[in-house]
Amino acid sequence: MRNTAKSRMFAKRALALSIASALLLSQKAWSQNPAVEEIAITGSRIRQTDGMATPVPVTAVTISELQNFDPGGSVSEQLGSLPQFFGTQSAQRGGGTLFASGGGSYMNMRGLGAVRTLVLFDGARLPPADKRGSVNVDTLPTALMRSVDVVTGGASAAYGADALGGVVNFVLDRNFEGLKIETGTGITEWGDGERWNFGISGGKQIGDRTHVIGSLQALEIKQIWRDPEELGDWYQRWGWVTNPAWSPGNTSVPQRLTLPWVASSEHSPTGMLWSRRGTSSTSPMNDFALNGMVFLPDGTGVRPFIKGNVYSAPWAVGGTKSMSGGPEAMIRNQAFDGGPAGMNVVNRSAFAAVKYDITDGVSVYAQALAGRSESRNKTRRGGYEVSDGWHMNIYRDNAFLPPSVAAAMDAANGGAGIKDFQIWRNGGFVSDLNKEIRGRDSEAGIFGTYSWSVGIDARLPNDWDLRASWQSGESHKRTGVYDNLRADRLALAMDAVRDPKTGAIVCNVQLYNPTLAQLADSVKGRLASPGGSPGGTGTITTTAPLASPVGLDNSIRDCVPFNAMSTGRASAQAIDYITTPKIGDSYVNQDFAEILLTGELFEIWEGPVSFAAGLTYRDQSFRDQALPTEIDVLGPPLNAPAIGIRGLGPGWTSGSANLHSFSTVPNVFGSYDVWEYFAELNAPLWESASGQQTLGGSASYRSSTYSSLADPIDSWKFGLDFQVFEDLRLRATKSRDVREATMADRFDAQSTGGNVNDPRFNGQVFATTVTRGGNPDLVPEQADTIVYGFVYQPAWLSGLSVSIDKYDIKIKDSIGVLGQQRIVNECEINKVAQLCSQVQRDPVTQVIGRIFDVPLNVAQARVQGVDFEASYNMEPDFFSDESETLTFRGFAGYVSERMDIPFGATTGLEQSGSLGLPDLTGTITGVYTLGSYSLQLQQRYIASTIQDYNWVEGRDVDDNSVASGNYTNMRLGYVGELENGGTWNLGLNVTNLLDRDPPIIAGFGTRGGSQVTNPDYEIYGRMYQLSLDMKF
Repeated sequence: MRNTAKSRMFAKRALALSIASALLLSQKAWSQNPAVEEIAITGSRIRQTDGMATPVPVTAVTISELQNFDPGGSVSEQLGSLPQFFGTQSAQRGGGTLFASGGGSYMNMRGLGAVRTLVLFDGARLPPADKRGSVNVDTLPTALMRSVDVVTGGASAAYGADALGGVVNFVLDRNFEGLKIETGTGITEWGDGERWNFGISGGKQIGDRTHVIGSLQALEIKQIWRDPEELGDWYQRWGWVTNPAWSPGNTSVPQRLTLPWVASSEHSPTGMLWSRRGTSSTSPMNDFALNGMVFLPDGTGVRPFIKGNVYSAPWAVGGTKSMSGGPEAMIRNQAFDGGPAGMNVVNRSAFAAVKYDITDGVSVYAQALAGRSESRNKTRRGGYEVSDGWHMNIYRDNAFLPPSVAAAMDAANGGAGIKDFQIWRNGGFVSDLNKEIRGRDSEAGIFGTYSWSVGIDARLPNDWDLRASWQSGESHKRTGVYDNLRADRLALAMDAVRDPKTGAIVCNVQLYNPTLAQLADSVKGRLASPGGSPGGTGTITTTAPLASPVGLDNSIRDCVPFNAMSTGRASAQAIDYITTPKIGDSYVNQDFAEILLTGELFEIWEGPVSFAAGLTYRDQSFRDQALPTEIDVLGPPLNAPAIGIRGLGPGWTSGSANLHSFSTVPNVFGSYDVWEYFAELNAPLWESASGQQTLGGSASYRSSTYSSLADPIDSWKFGLDFQVFEDLRLRATKSRDVREATMADRFDAQSTGGNVNDPRFNGQVFATTVTRGGNPDLVPEQADTIVYGFVYQPAWLSGLSVSIDKYDIKIKDSIGVLGQQRIVNECEINKVAQLCSQVQRDPVTQVIGRIFDVPLNVAQARVQGVDFEASYNMEPDFFSDESETLTFRGFAGYVSERMDIPFGATTGLEQSGSLGLPDLTGTITGVYTLGSYSLQLQQRYIASTIQDYNWVEGRDVDDNSVASGNYTNMRLGYVGELENGGTWNLGLNVTNLLDRDPPIIAGFGTRGGSQVTNPDYEIYGRMYQLSLDMKF
């Protein structure tokens, strides 16, 4: 590794010297040359004069157009309405709390993932939000933005790694003069999701040589939570249940039926009893009369579990472990959240920039950006989960055990009795709030980003330009769950017994009161956490012995007995004991420097050859850790019966190295630096005698030398632009683009829970532990991209412009995780040995205990499709005494192929047209203005899809379709004039004017939850937004 502190210091000093030299030379020799008005084109490093055309398709959307896509929403939700984006994550509409990129907003072009979409702020890189390498766009200031440019296809040669799917450039209005105030407030028709936004921005010329701009911005969106019982006919917890007519090998009927009111058949909100002859969730059953029964809510006894109208037994081969209808499903509906939900979002940003003209040809600038975004969520229903391999055991001496249950335990196995049983429980009721469940206040994410930069622009002899800049920034992300279940404490508290001396109910472990030495001896031979990813050079590892099977934060001394065989009866002290905060804390630091030289090399037969060349340096580092650290070094929780610690199911004891449930946050770090040089040229190749036909070409090249790689990475791009005649222009580009593995790809290490349909058991659903770790042996992705199309602007219809571009992106050595289901399928069905090594099974039962889902170079990925854009402007004359305009603008995208081809295969499954990646999307907007009044109508369309591209309708499921989405938005506006010459603009926006429901999307997981509310659709119903903007 070359990225030592000494090499980084040398790099910084070298670039600082280059910038200073440029400044001195510029002042000395070339101050007399005035600047020429130029245009910065996203996708090219050549600043081009007006009238020049480039072969790179760029969609430019003004901020006012963007705001009308989702009035009062975040910029990520607004951009998500464009057809180039699929599955874009927003802070309001999703993201894991401690895992993945919870709480942030990330752009995803072409369905290739946020890591393959490069986000720029006025043409410059920003520090990523976290180790996954993507920028949280909610931290960007939009008040001073002129437009957002979206580039089709790769642009690595222009900007460096990550621009495989495309580029999103937030373009500033650096010449803004005056003062602008933007305010707004909105609410849904349900009366929730209240939102308000405020922004103030300004620009001023001070004297002859100084210009300053700045902005302050704020946005808040309240949490959306709706009672599932009040959502109407469209939300009936649709899910899947195994077809009673199906059996393994029978392909004449579908394996799964899509039905309403689907609930689990293996656990209950009040707790289901199972007694087995072993610790596994698949061990043979004991002869216990209460197997499969559920506890009464008050914990005084049990009752039979009432099967649904269509029922799949938990032990059925190939079964879904679910059922449809019946009273148990209605009980479950009251015990879980569901339906449309949105987090509470708070965004703040500030930006300031100053430019000073030293001479007419030399200027220096400085700017600073600070942004903060928060997203929070509080659940109303649901609760701790103990089921499947993650069950807990209740023992015969439990102090809360109902007498009838104790008698049944004694009578089990022909009178031989049983010492314990497994309790499978999931969910909690609204009535339990402030008693047992209380609602978890999960801090999904607090993001802070700041960056500052300085630079110089100088006009050199012969109209060459030199720009040198230095940028430094940091992103800080803190995510967490305040009341996260501690598995070790839950086991200790549930194991409640009577003290034989006092008769008081205490925790069983308190009767033993083990010493620190006894605790350490009970786990002798095990190493302390964090363990991390094997081979990950940035993982904090340790050879220290594990100190205890449970937490050492007074977990034994402060244990509060807890009755798990009832609901709403736990004390506040017990809840405070079994839940503790789990926090993930991460930092990303980035230094970036660039020297860019642009000008005209020479004249050829048809005109000047424009040229750009430069040198960049980027240093990036990250650190991820869990808080509190004294808890994170322990785990997984372990049984130690000899000292009174017992009851933990095998999912806990063999799971991730942490004491909280399903919430591992790794303690990892990493860094790298990269030196790059690049060059680009544009040349006019041919022009007809009339001047109406022209042919231009462009070429660019970049070489990147990473400290983490042995060899440099090359990227390049060639383009042609042909003006066929005045109305028609053809364009085409071919490029080689690259993506280096992110720091998460190479260093990460964390575990979580997941479900898998195991082909070895005819597709039966099992819960398992999924460990995601870094892979330091990854090689960079390489993408070959072809984009070609045309722009048609007919002279016979002034105001019309149409463009159509086809793209084809083929990615070699694609980096990604296959997902636990894909790994198991490829191992069991396609016999891919390398993936079979990532599946760990119990040697006796053959049940999967753990799946290692590490990033891999998964052979290939491909996406191809077509982008459409059209606009039309005219001035009708419906009313002769008023000024009128009528404009239309439409965007559409068609994805003809999206495929990942894994190891050992020649083809993959087609994902285009599946949920999250519809093959056709479009938005069309029409605006009519009459004097000071305006009316805007907008139609948004999402094509119907299949739900799961792994399934065949009629074989795997009876109905694999998801209906299309079609939504109408409206805006009424009025523009008035202020006495000082400024303007004010009042607008009323109605989103989802016709109040259409989202499509019904079935879903079911053994850990709870059914029916999906996909955020790609309008899931909140009709929404209103009132805005008032003023410009002075």
